[in-house]
This record gives sequence, structure tokens and C-alpha cells, in this order.
Amino acid sequence: MKKNTLYWLCQIGGWFLFVLLEFIGYGNIYGFNELLVLNVAINFVAGITLTHLYRIFIIKTSWINLPIKRLLPIAVLSIGFVSFLLTILNIYLDRLTVPLMNQLPIDTILIFNYLFNWSKYILLWALVYHLFQYWERSLEAEKAKYQLQAIIKENQYQNLKTQLNPHFLFNSLNSIRTLVDIDPELSKEAINRLSSLLRNSLQMSREKVVSMKQELETVNDYLAIEKIRFDDRLAIKLEIDEAVLTAKVPPMMLQTLVENAVKHGISKSRDGGLVQLKASQNETQLLVQIINTGRFEPNEHELGFGVENTRERIAILFEDRACFTIENLNDKEVITKITLPL
Repeated sequence: MKKNTLYWLCQIGGWFLFVLLEFIGYGNIYGFNELLVLNVAINFVAGITLTHLYRIFIIKTSWINLPIKRLLPIAVLSIGFVSFLLTILNIYLDRLTVPLMNQLPIDTILIFNYLFNWSKYILLWALVYHLFQYWERSLEAEKAKYQLQAIIKENQYQNLKTQLNPHFLFNSLNSIRTLVDIDPELSKEAINRLSSLLRNSLQMSREKVVSMKQELETVNDYLAIEKIRFDDRLAIKLEIDEAVLTAKVPPMMLQTLVENAVKHGISKSRDGGLVQLKASQNETQLLVQIINTGRFEPNEHELGFGVENTRERIAILFEDRACFTIENLNDKEVITKITLPL
């Protein structure tokens, strides 16, 4: 429902309820007649008109945007003024429409009673209106805050992705460079693999998440390049449940972690080693494990750019619904675990 429509429904409905109660109260005391109907009808129109003018005035003067401490004294004076106008109107209106009221003298006590009575109702109207305005403004502020946070997170995520591609390209070219002089034919094959890998990475970089199937194609291209480089020193084992192929993951997530396993594990081992990639899922989570030959030394700050990049992207996308850990599985193997919500 639109804000203006809600306002008029509340305005008309609230004042109608008020004059109905007044009509019943006065009627029980002074009797029901046409003049009493006229009385409540005038009060209905007057109440709506004066409170609506009050609303227009505070909007035009921007009082509605003031903090409560500054708005309070202004609102009290305004409520008193509107109540005074309704008091003057009703003192003479009651005398015209309720003959028995002519027996009461117009004195300070009568005016005060009328003023006090009307002040209660106008104060109630003002409280409801201003509290609704502050509540609505707090919702808008909260909404704006979340929108800003979303924009910041999106910018952070995009920055992380733009950082990842040059880093990945540098590492891949560095791997191929060693092959050019040793085996030109193998270097050509590696360049073809790199071309395919870059094409996939550029396509995926436009997306926030990609399917596991797409991500595995990138991993396979990368491992093929490294297999050419390391030959028998690199053993590869993939254990991928078919059900996970449609699961969504951040682009280049697995590739950077596999790259980390090769760079910090296999390349530092004289005899090379094994990189094992496992992926499975249950009803609510995707579980990925990368086990590689090597030793994780957390105090040496050897996680590298790619891993920190991946950790940050996972945190931005999934917050506390994801889990990322790297630890020693035993004396000769390191295990990287990622748990993502499906």
C-alpha cells in the first residue's frame, strides 16, 4: 500500500471513530438529534483539515526531519495551537447544536476543560504520526545501510577478482617459461592449454559464482600445464561426485587452491608428490578437500596471495555460512577444506 493512501485511510478512519464515540457520548447525555449529527460532522471535517494542515506545515518547514529533542518543544506548541482552534470552534458549536450547553457560562474553567480534552486527542494524533515517521525513517536508514554494505561487498569482490586474473596469468606464464628451452613442443601444448584456461577464466570472471563443472574444467587445464612442467613428479587424483557438478562456487576458487598446493607443496619437494581433489555434498553443504604433499607452516606466512584472495571472496559471498581451513593432515600431507552452503 502506498504511503499517501495509508495516511488518508488512517486519517479518515481515526477521525470517524473519534466523532462516532463523541456522537454516542453526547447523545446519551443530551439526546440524539439532527443538530448533534451536524456537530460531529463539522468536528470530523475540522479535525481532518487542521491536522492535515499541521502535517503539511511540518513537512514544508522540514520539522519532520528534526531530531526528537528539537522537535518536541515545537510539536508541543503546534499541538496547543491546533487544540486551541478546536476549543474555540467547539465552545460555540456546542452552544448552537446542544441547547443545554447554553446554561454553562464561558469562563476560564470551561475553556480549560475544552482545551485539555482536545489536547489529549491532538497529542495522540501527533504521537502516532511522528512515531510512524521515525519508524519509517529508521527502516529507510537500515535499508540504505544494507544497500551500502552490499555495494561495498560487491566492489570488494570485484576488486579481488580483478587482482586474481593478473596473478594467475603471471604464475602460469612463469610455469611455461621453463619449458620453452627444454621442450618447445611441450611448451606449445602448454600455451594451448593456457589459452583455453584464460578464455574460461575471462568468461567466468563476469560471474559471481559458476558451476562446479565449469570450475573443474579450469582446474584440469591448469593441472595439465603443471603436469607438462613437472612430468612424473606430479601425481593427480580427482574424486568428484557427479551430484556436485551443478553446485555453485566462486570462479577460480579451486584453481587458486590447487595452484597453492602445487606451488607450496609439490614444487618444494625434491621427489614431487600428489595433489588430490575431492568434492561431495549432503543436503545442505558442498564439501571440497584438497590434499597435497607438503608441510603447512602457519607461522611462516606462506599461504600466498591466491589463498588469501579465495578466503576473502568466500567470506564476502557466504559470510559465516562457509568454512575454510588449511592444516597438516600428517607429517607429509596438507589438507585444505572448504564447506559452502548449497
